[in-house]
Amino acid sequence: MTDRVTQAYLSDESLHGVMGRLDLPPCLEAAYGHRLVNRPFFLEEAVAHEIAADLLAFFELLLTLPRRFFNGSFKDFAAALGLPPEEAALMSADRPPLHGRADIYRDGDRFRLLEVNAGSQLGGPDLGELARVIRETPEFEPFADAHGLRHVNPIEKLLDAVGRDRTIAFLEEGGMLTRFARGFASFREACARQGVDVLLGELHEVTERNGHLHLGGTRLDAVIRYFSAKQAVKYADLLTKGHKTELYTPLSSYYYGNKSTLALLSERRAELTDAERALVDKLLPWTRYLRDVPRDEVRAKREDLIVKAAGEFAGTGIHPGWLLTDREWADLLDDVAGQPYVVQERVRPTTDVVPGDDRPWVTTWGWFFTDAGFAGMSIRAMPVEDGAVISYAGNPLTRVSGLLLY
Repeated sequence: MTDRVTQAYLSDESLHGVMGRLDLPPCLEAAYGHRLVNRPFFLEEAVAHEIAADLLAFFELLLTLPRRFFNGSFKDFAAALGLPPEEAALMSADRPPLHGRADIYRDGDRFRLLEVNAGSQLGGPDLGELARVIRETPEFEPFADAHGLRHVNPIEKLLDAVGRDRTIAFLEEGGMLTRFARGFASFREACARQGVDVLLGELHEVTERNGHLHLGGTRLDAVIRYFSAKQAVKYADLLTKGHKTELYTPLSSYYYGNKSTLALLSERRAELTDAERALVDKLLPWTRYLRDVPRDEVRAKREDLIVKAAGEFAGTGIHPGWLLTDREWADLLDDVAGQPYVVQERVRPTTDVVPGDDRPWVTTWGWFFTDAGFAGMSIRAMPVEDGAVISYAGNPLTRVSGLLLY
């Protein structure tokens, strides 16, 4: 299915050079300018909000799993997900805010959920700025005006959720602030455009004084967390001592962003209500703990399955069966046996057309959501022939673009 605005864009060759003539802010240019898809993407606004509403309902369903299946025991819940006890010890039973990014494939008129990234440690929120620049580019503006195009900025929604009148720091750890320096500079630039000056730092630079966390001598009201539960174990004393600085989002978000959570939900769908089953079936492909599926069955269905490390991110530990030989697939299953992996039904996405490129492209739609609903989109895409892991940090062949609503 090609929507009417996409068809209108593709039919107007005068617009096809717009991505090469964007006047990007400096840090956004440094982060993404060399890896842009040669087109913007378009979506009906009602669909954006409909899927976001489904995602919020889906997340609410995930929040019921400890009570529903583990008698409220988060210790048992963590064990079922394969979370190390030292990491689980940092995660409270308190309800985390609904904040995340769902990675989704478009399959005709349907949108199918690949995974839920729960928490604030998300790539791509600054791509809302890319959408803004596309919308404001002079040669594109008449088309945008004619179709009533607009964008939603994930950075704006993030700052709304955290609170704009506070001293905020983005915190990483383990040298990741340096490794992803261009990305964090782009985040900071996008925040500044929203009128909020944020600090950047790593967890090892933080101290606690008078009941607040401090970074470089500055008292912090809120931390937008980019460090992981694994990285936080070393700083357990600092993070669990009841300081007044808000951690947005708490480490308990990892319960619900773990791919094993999806396997648990998929496996026990028969125990859900009719409405809950309908929601799960609408969004989620068949997903199971790898350990629970007979090995012969997984081997036989290689072409239709993908194996994923339950707690990894940025494309790490993802193994598409259809890109492996029978021998490679069997060896993989041997290598990961007993480890926290899930196996998921292959989703065959509708491919996209990119001007100037005869190859079919596949796109991951990164649906940002907060408690308030739809919070913008990150678009990542690449030619089908370049693989199956569409991750900006994990695959250098991945490209990005902006989403405009109509």
